Amino acid sequence: MRIAYFSPLPPARSGIADYSRELLPHLAQCADITLFVAEPEKVDRDLRDQFVLRSLQQFPEERWHYDMALYQMGNSEFHEPLFHYLLKYPGVVDLHDYFIHHFLAHTTMGRGNFSAYARELAYVRGVEGMDLAQDIRLGHKSMPIFELPLNKRVLDVSLGLIIHSNYVADQVRRQRVDLPVQVVPLFVNMHTGQSRRRELGLAPDDVLFASFGLITTSKQIELALRSFKQLRQTIPNAHYLLVGESMSNANPKALIRDLNLTNVVHEVGFVADIADFIDWIYTADVVINLRYPTVGESSSSALRALAAGRPVIVFDQGWYGELPDGAALKVPPLDQAKLLDAMLRLARSPVLRRQIGQAAQQYAMENCTPSRISTAYISALRVILEHHWERYA
Repeated sequence: MRIAYFSPLPPARSGIADYSRELLPHLAQCADITLFVAEPEKVDRDLRDQFVLRSLQQFPEERWHYDMALYQMGNSEFHEPLFHYLLKYPGVVDLHDYFIHHFLAHTTMGRGNFSAYARELAYVRGVEGMDLAQDIRLGHKSMPIFELPLNKRVLDVSLGLIIHSNYVADQVRRQRVDLPVQVVPLFVNMHTGQSRRRELGLAPDDVLFASFGLITTSKQIELALRSFKQLRQTIPNAHYLLVGESMSNANPKALIRDLNLTNVVHEVGFVADIADFIDWIYTADVVINLRYPTVGESSSSALRALAAGRPVIVFDQGWYGELPDGAALKVPPLDQAKLLDAMLRLARSPVLRRQIGQAAQQYAMENCTPSRISTAYISALRVILEHHWERYA
């Protein structure tokens, strides 16, 4: 199978870029892959050494050389260059977020192009969408970024979708019953790592909670830190680690100062090297990975924590709700009392942490092996292609 592969790639600060970097070598054992990006010369050298890279502008002339175009689509600005090709040259879409409203709002309204945003609302809601756009423009209503997925155009042009959760697959099927949808588990490599507790000055019996990835308001870091503040009344040797870049709408430094947690919350910031990132996961005793509202995402940072044998606390919704009960502690979304209870249970019991961590690692090992994922991925692509061969035969 000859695949034209479109995705953000490292050094882009994108989880999907990291996902592609890890997935591509395994897919390449089953398919002939060419990478299409906006600026090939800026892609990390290891990928440039392993794969043929082309600029996006070369694809229109070369597209007949491939059996399919495969687009990695998510809800961030990093997907803007490939999005225009996705619409013009339909292919299979690996849809990482059911909602792409944030992406479209940023690349239209965020650039001062209100009419483009209004067109997207109208495409989904017709005249009602146009009225909503006008209300937003006049300041009468806010953008419904967590209410409207704005993915209809992507679903309408796609040959089929690869999805990473049954939750999102069900959402898509209710919207487009005729669209081929294949569920393939999210993939991360099983890395080994080492603890860096000494760098934080922690004592051997200190309990370290941690959150990983881009810090946004929907990651509910404020809720986690307020719960952590309460926990320290009972567990005074508890610490918290934040690893990830903070978005402008999130201000953990001010919150940490206001909660008087400056000496026990450790901020590492953005970590570019995957080995360093994994080391910080191995440093934690408990990983807290909260998202509300969900946009139908799957979490590679949560999956990396599971693969490292770390107990993870998540909200019981979406992809997170599909994790086995024994491999993660799931609490109702935004329920601070239940969140605090889960944190206390894990802080008090090294045995429970070890039991859940072992179950988490077993789950990751069974579901994320490269051979299983690459086989499932290629099989999904073939099913989608065969659907269209039969349809147009």
